[in-house]
Amino acid sequence: MIATAHIDRLRQRPPTPGSPVLSIYLDVDQSRPAGRQRAFEVALRARIRAIEQHLGDSERETFRADAARAMRFVTQYEPHAKTLVLFADDSADWVWSGDLRIALPVHVRWEPAPYVRPLLEALDEHERYGVVLVDKERARLFTVFLDEIEDEREALTAAEVRHKQASGTDRLRSQMNLQRQDDMHVRSHLRRTAELMEQMAREHGFDRLVLAGPVEVTSELARLLRHPLDERVVATLRLPIDAAADEVLGKTREVVERQERAVESARVTQVLDGAAVGLEQTLAMLQQGRLFVLVYADDFAARGRECPRCRALFAEGAGSACAYCGEGLVLIDELVERLLERIGEVDATAEQVHGEAADRLRRGGGIGAILRF
Repeated sequence: MIATAHIDRLRQRPPTPGSPVLSIYLDVDQSRPAGRQRAFEVALRARIRAIEQHLGDSERETFRADAARAMRFVTQYEPHAKTLVLFADDSADWVWSGDLRIALPVHVRWEPAPYVRPLLEALDEHERYGVVLVDKERARLFTVFLDEIEDEREALTAAEVRHKQASGTDRLRSQMNLQRQDDMHVRSHLRRTAELMEQMAREHGFDRLVLAGPVEVTSELARLLRHPLDERVVATLRLPIDAAADEVLGKTREVVERQERAVESARVTQVLDGAAVGLEQTLAMLQQGRLFVLVYADDFAARGRECPRCRALFAEGAGSACAYCGEGLVLIDELVERLLERIGEVDATAEQVHGEAADRLRRGGGIGAILRF
């Protein structure tokens, strides 16, 4: 599994123009015939040949060493996910790999820094969330990240709570007292479940929580959740306590995706209702330190320019000199990628939007920003 910490370290790896990194994203899905026939090896070789054809003699030897190292890894690789992510820099004796259960577009790039934009966008689209699957007797707790269950725990059962609390007591109670005691034990079970979920939230950090199980149980559990966990509940579902992990993942994914689309729509409304709209305004707000959330449509792409002295970014038609320091500007083919790198340095975040939200944003230029002040 690829963790947030892995992506952070990849982003922090200093660019090495004299020793580029080969970044590879391959479709290795074994549910399709092409994946089972290892067509991804053929695809990688074709991409490598295409890159090599555009290199000069001085670069070709270094690139071939990186490509050979990557091919050795891929030919020995046994797929067990949908996407293989691989970075290789032979001159630095460095190879990094990870698997994703989500499908990402195929990319092969040879650049000074690892190409992490697809991972950053996957993080945005498949954010970590929590799940509590509960009934009156048992509770199963999950955290889901990048469409994988990363942690699953079983809470103390109500029967165990009852045994711990009732040992040594007079068992000759009236039926009414027994029911009252059972209700107390179930409540204790749910309170313990809420405490464990709070602990998992502290360990993993997530902003969305799904409660699943009988309505009367999930309703009581929701009342027992303390702030701020109670505000993170986005949905309740009916699921049996013994539901398979894949069923839990599939059912909760649907509601979390709907919630994500709603958040994206709200972000776009914020942008269009008076924040920075369009590429030039967005870049200006970044330079002023006011950019808080970068919002862009899923297919937005743009070329631009960068100042090598003060690192200011500009749209492609901004001219040849930096408007802030006068230095000559350098052309950038992937402006969004550079923006994503920059916002990580200024404590801002990014939101890639899809569907209806993306359509609305495209009418405003495809990109915008929510501002700090």
